Amino acid sequence: MKQLVSNWLLKNVYLLAAIALFAAAFILNKYVIDNTAARYYARQIEKKIQEKEKDFNKLIADVHLLSSLADRAYTEDTLQTVLDTRKGYGIFIFRREAFVEPQLKFWNTQIAVPPAVPQHKDTTLVVRLNNGVYIHVVKLMKLDDGKNYSVEALIPVLYKYFVENENLRKEFADAPDAVRRVDIANSITEFPVSDLNGQVLLYLQRISVHQLEHSNWSIALVAIGFFFLFLYLHQLADRVREMYGLWYGVLFLIGSIVLLRLGTYYFPDVLDLRQFELFDPAIYGSSFVLSSLGDLLINSLLFTWIIVFINRRFDTSRIHPYSEPWKNWLLLCVILTAQVIFTFTFAGIVQSLVADAQISFNVTNFFSLTQYSFIGFVILATLALSFFFLSQILLTIAGRLVGDRNYITFIITGFIGLLLLSFNRNNSIVELNLFVLPWLVVFVWLMQLKIFAGLNLRLNISEVLFWLAIFSSSISAVIIFENRKIEFEQRKRFAEKLTMQADPSGERLLSIAMAYLDNNFLAPNFHRFEDRQSNAMLKDSIVKTNFTAYLNKYDTKVYTFNKETAPLFNSDPGSFDTLNTIFRIQGKPTSIPDMAYFERSFDKYSYIFRKEVRDANDSTIGYFFILSDPKRYKSDALIPELFKQSRELVPEYSTVYSYGIYDSLRLVNHYNDYPFPTELQPGQISRDEFRVVSRGDYEELWYRGLPDKVVVIAQKNSSFMEAITLFAYLFSTFLFLMASYRLVSLLIKSRLQWSAIKQSWQLSIRSQIHSTIISVSLLSFVVIGIATILFFVNRYHRNNQDRLSRAIQIMGNEVKKKIVDHAIFNDGVMLYEPGFNDEMKDLMGEISEIHGTDVNLYDTLGDLKVSSHADIYYRGVLSEKMNPLAYFRLNNLHQVQAVTDEQVGKINYLSIYSPVRDESGNAVAYLNIPSYSTQGELKQEISNFLVTIITLNAFIFLISGAIAVFITNRITSSFTIITQKMRDINLRQVNQEIEWKRNDEIGVLVKEYNKMVQKLEESADALAKSEREGAWRQMARQVAHEIKNPLTPMKLSIQYLQKAIDNNSPDVKTMTGNVARTLIEQIDHLSKIASDFSQFANIGNPRNEVFDLHELLYSLSSLYTATENLDFAWEPVSSKVMVFADKTQLNRLFTNLMQNALEAASSHDLRIVRMHEELEDDHIIVSISDNGEGIPEQTRSKIFTPNFTTKSSGTGLGLAMSKGIVEQARGEIWFSTVEGEGTVFFVKLPVLRTS
Repeated sequence: MKQLVSNWLLKNVYLLAAIALFAAAFILNKYVIDNTAARYYARQIEKKIQEKEKDFNKLIADVHLLSSLADRAYTEDTLQTVLDTRKGYGIFIFRREAFVEPQLKFWNTQIAVPPAVPQHKDTTLVVRLNNGVYIHVVKLMKLDDGKNYSVEALIPVLYKYFVENENLRKEFADAPDAVRRVDIANSITEFPVSDLNGQVLLYLQRISVHQLEHSNWSIALVAIGFFFLFLYLHQLADRVREMYGLWYGVLFLIGSIVLLRLGTYYFPDVLDLRQFELFDPAIYGSSFVLSSLGDLLINSLLFTWIIVFINRRFDTSRIHPYSEPWKNWLLLCVILTAQVIFTFTFAGIVQSLVADAQISFNVTNFFSLTQYSFIGFVILATLALSFFFLSQILLTIAGRLVGDRNYITFIITGFIGLLLLSFNRNNSIVELNLFVLPWLVVFVWLMQLKIFAGLNLRLNISEVLFWLAIFSSSISAVIIFENRKIEFEQRKRFAEKLTMQADPSGERLLSIAMAYLDNNFLAPNFHRFEDRQSNAMLKDSIVKTNFTAYLNKYDTKVYTFNKETAPLFNSDPGSFDTLNTIFRIQGKPTSIPDMAYFERSFDKYSYIFRKEVRDANDSTIGYFFILSDPKRYKSDALIPELFKQSRELVPEYSTVYSYGIYDSLRLVNHYNDYPFPTELQPGQISRDEFRVVSRGDYEELWYRGLPDKVVVIAQKNSSFMEAITLFAYLFSTFLFLMASYRLVSLLIKSRLQWSAIKQSWQLSIRSQIHSTIISVSLLSFVVIGIATILFFVNRYHRNNQDRLSRAIQIMGNEVKKKIVDHAIFNDGVMLYEPGFNDEMKDLMGEISEIHGTDVNLYDTLGDLKVSSHADIYYRGVLSEKMNPLAYFRLNNLHQVQAVTDEQVGKINYLSIYSPVRDESGNAVAYLNIPSYSTQGELKQEISNFLVTIITLNAFIFLISGAIAVFITNRITSSFTIITQKMRDINLRQVNQEIEWKRNDEIGVLVKEYNKMVQKLEESADALAKSEREGAWRQMARQVAHEIKNPLTPMKLSIQYLQKAIDNNSPDVKTMTGNVARTLIEQIDHLSKIASDFSQFANIGNPRNEVFDLHELLYSLSSLYTATENLDFAWEPVSSKVMVFADKTQLNRLFTNLMQNALEAASSHDLRIVRMHEELEDDHIIVSISDNGEGIPEQTRSKIFTPNFTTKSSGTGLGLAMSKGIVEQARGEIWFSTVEGEGTVFFVKLPVLRTS
């Protein structure tokens, strides 16, 4: 019983392991981690807040440290330990005095500043600032100077900006992914977040019906559990195959996989895969089966598993054509139809993955690739491998059906492909498959060429590299084909957009500016426009607050009218009818609701915004207009990197595209550095709406949407680099998949036993050389890549710092001159005179415009006074406080310059600060240049390098693989020669020495081998001489023994006759006759002995001929059909059996076996002998069985030994001679026996043909 249980456990160990892992994951997820996202994230956020509270409590306990921070008597090392980048929260020290506004003495961050709310006791509360939600902790205390201070902390909880994009994301500070599941609630919920004292700070609420994103531990347990489950199914399918055949095993495997997948489709809540972004249909989804990128990945892996299972167990030797030709033609058409359908399906999935998915395959821009791009490459490589393995099976069967007439395969394949395309109405699919069909014909041709061994189920390394290169280049071609179609359509749409507007870079900022100017804001505040003073203040506030970033490029004016369309204190003349006419008639719509643009001149476009303000009863209470006219000079370079959208094709942000806009043949606007002509000739304008023109390395798209307006978009043609890079990515992905396949195969074969795994790692010399060369190539790629990227980063920082340093010196001189001329400083504190603030703003704008960069000016207290782009400060993206590290270096250390690495949102940038000094050398202000946009330049440079090195490395892999094959073949061929020579060593023939001309390590081995051959020849001669002498002695003894046996009765008979003659016996005559008969019998026996020895000696000299084996066996069987007490039957195959052998020797062979069978069964009253035939491939097996007593165990090993016999008489040469005859005919002979039941002798002979 124990053995039975042990065997069951051993067979089902993988299933039990999978069940245990699933159970552990369920228990862990349900009872340990909890099962709701809100509760989980509430605990995570609460834990982080409390950790920072504890750290803050430790900080305030160090009064001496706080005193040094408040007095600014600390070192840079001390400051580094309390910066927000180290602490994770903001620290602020305010000096508090009665009836005086608190003075900020120390801050450790420029992200945010706590609200200036009077505090009379220690508090912990939630505050909402412009850039998010914070926990504001206030501790009132006295420091070393005995004065009152408040030490405050801002612990970030949620970052939320006035606009959301790729760089300014809404996210929780310590759980960025939580924002997809939960948000801060405005009411009490069951998910509180408390401080250290247990006081509830805030509540979370669910915003998704999804359950918790399971912990990494539970995900890992489930993944490993499925791995064990698949191992169990794999082994179970293998067992079914061994018991019932291949196709039963395949059906079992397919059925199991389909049931599992149907379970995930129809019961999605079990695994809840939709909670993962990989399974989001928004990224990719083409059908119910392929409803997401994750589903496509799983299905492709499972399909490849099934195909590999069939491919590795498919026995091609059993494939034979049908005898009826029509069946062969039908099967051939079915197979090739399946091949064509699978090819078109594969191409369609590739097309869908590129065209329909929100996945970037723009490999020329490395940073545009995401994790889903690489998953897409894995899917494509997986499908390609399954396609190749399935094609091996289908085309092998087709090849056996058509024989050498391969052209039939090409014709039928092409015909079926065209027939299928003729029924397809999807033009994009037909267009692609018209190129895929010729590729398929070429692929079939290459598969059938023996030089590439495509139909071999086992390929060597060079053949593997060849097919990987074929599929990498083919898939690259499809991706490029689809990318070109998508990109061209995008360019056409953008050309149409450019025709309708001349400032595409402005709409994004305007959409930000208009975000809050809706009826919800205007209706309750419209009454303020009816008072002159409040009207001016409100309009000024709207312009400053909403249009600060836009003021550099446009003059923006606000107009208000009451419900009777009368103007309400507008500073500029302009009636309602005029503005309304411009908006309704001249204006052309934009992507922003209630906003239009109109053309003032051939190169100037203005924007107009119109809003009809309504009250709660939907009655009109007034009209609100905004008019934006372009300034004379503007710079697109000043658009903050912060507000960029992540888009593949945005010409105003891309270095790949350039565009020019022509009005009446004159260039009115252009972007980037492409040399557009300032004027066009009439002959250059085409009548076609779209036209593509190639100029050198560039491709121009000309669009004529209006009679007088032409848009030209130029793009550098990078198809070659894109193709090479795509090839590199796909080729590397193939190598990764093959390595993964080898690893999984190793785990399956080893059954996770360490000894078996260790044994598998004992690589051959060939594998060691391959691995070493490829490893060196990979290591060089990593080392060179890291070193070069570090070099780029360091050079970028150095160059950028030098550029900023030069720029800030020039700007500092200009600002210094302006400040000194107006004498506006007193005791080091900037006090603006009336009107000077506007002058400084204008100066900052001019400096910013001239140098093409942003500029900020801080006073000596670290407060922002003037900024060329104040929007990010007014909107709360950053606070108006100076970077604390830069402030310390300039204010405390009195450095000439301070360069800091800063971050805003998701953008890291370099920022330089410099003091502005008066004539006495005292710092009166601090000038700052933040370099927002240079990160893109660095990324582009690194991207270009990575594209180049990845491409080069792929070809290095190819070259190193070829070199590895060449070197290993050269080395292993030497060992192959030595191995073959050692295999050919035979004591019965002359063994040749190896000639080796090189004096290397192998030469030493060859020399030792040659010495061994010489010694072996000497030993062989001595052994042969000894064997000959021994054989002669043995033969002499055997011959003497066999001759002596008949001579003894002859001698006795003659002596008896002689005695009878001497005694005159009366029956001498009769006795003489008896003696004569005895002598004749013994002489015949001697003759037989001589004949047996002669035949045994002549076995090695056969006289082969072609004959029908059935003729020989028929004549032999006819001799035994009439024998008494014998039940004999012969069961031949139905066709002739032609063999090439010595007919006389085969006759002797079967005669001897039949005679032995008769003699073995002689003790029975009825002897039963059966002769049976069976065809096996190109051999025939003839078996002769008897119902004798069988062969004893102790004598079975000696049956075919010469001179051994179990009979009382005989030479013992019969079976030895039979074995020799069979071996001379290139066959085999063996037997099976059961004592007491009988013996069966089997003879296997090669057949020339059957008919």
